[in-house]
Amino acid sequence: MLAGLMTAFGARTTPIAIGGYGTFDGVMDGAFRRPRIEGTFTGRQMRAFDVVWGAATGKAVIENSYADVTDAVITSGDSVIKTTGRYSLGFPRRDKGEEIDAIVQIDRRPLADLRHAFELDDYDVDGVFSGEFHVYGAYLNPLGFGSMTINQGVGYGEPFDIATAAVRLEGDGVRLVDIEVEKGTGTATGAAFVGWNGTYSFNFDAVRIPVESLALTTGPNIPPLSGVIDFTAGGSGTFDFPRYDVRGTILDFFVADEGIGQVVGTLSINGDLMTVRVEAASPRLTVSGSGQVNLDDEMNAELVFSVADTSLDPYIRAFQPALSPYTTAIASGNIKVNGSLANIDDLLVEATVDK
Repeated sequence: MLAGLMTAFGARTTPIAIGGYGTFDGVMDGAFRRPRIEGTFTGRQMRAFDVVWGAATGKAVIENSYADVTDAVITSGDSVIKTTGRYSLGFPRRDKGEEIDAIVQIDRRPLADLRHAFELDDYDVDGVFSGEFHVYGAYLNPLGFGSMTINQGVGYGEPFDIATAAVRLEGDGVRLVDIEVEKGTGTATGAAFVGWNGTYSFNFDAVRIPVESLALTTGPNIPPLSGVIDFTAGGSGTFDFPRYDVRGTILDFFVADEGIGQVVGTLSINGDLMTVRVEAASPRLTVSGSGQVNLDDEMNAELVFSVADTSLDPYIRAFQPALSPYTTAIASGNIKVNGSLANIDDLLVEATVDK
């Protein structure tokens, strides 16, 4: 039954190993070769797909290699999984019958457990998962539909408040539609498909995401940043070699108390390489930049920025507050940045002043 429950989230190609211990109290009648068994069960430390799911209780009627389960409950800490339905006790079935037809309800389960169970550890999204699903068909290629919610989520290192979506199981993967994500005062909407073979595709549109709420804008060497971001993102690929593009605009962008104005940029991810293009403009700032960043632990970068008739001292002062208030500079030229973004002190920065 537990193996069947997990098909609410997808298919797995490696053998299913189930463990745990418990009791079954009931009665058996009929022929020994084709018995009918009815009773109640309890289990502890129930384990499947390399995950310990918790304690289980419920009622079952076992007949014709099916378990018709009612009022089944699996608990672990604050999480609860409930199900009622029919589960095949083996697959594929000799009679070609359906292997699962069940309603599954999940409340407050760590998403990491579900990702690990179906070998989607590279899908770097965590949080507290809840949902309800009707699952039917074959264990390894399930069909079905339902809805899901992720609270206290983190996607690829970026926290979000809540995400909701309608879910369709399509045999070879799961399709998420009507996705809505809330982060601070901003929202994002979109759709995605995740294949059990490690492929994906997605598209997102986001509006009014606070810059100061982003994890990548905070750190000991980064001055306070503020503004709001609108962006679109989309792509397809594999988790081993991701590909996607992001196009965004930051409105009312400030570095500490210094206004930069509007920033327009694009990011293109191709495997472990990110290509960046950005332009920023305000009454006293005109900057454009481009370059590449390796998406590894060192984050080695090659970036070039061009400035034109720009007041540099306010922005330098944001990083170096001790700079004399009497030091000013309006300049045009180029700035080249080479080195590891993970170690700011080792960056090589070369400036060429044309004016």
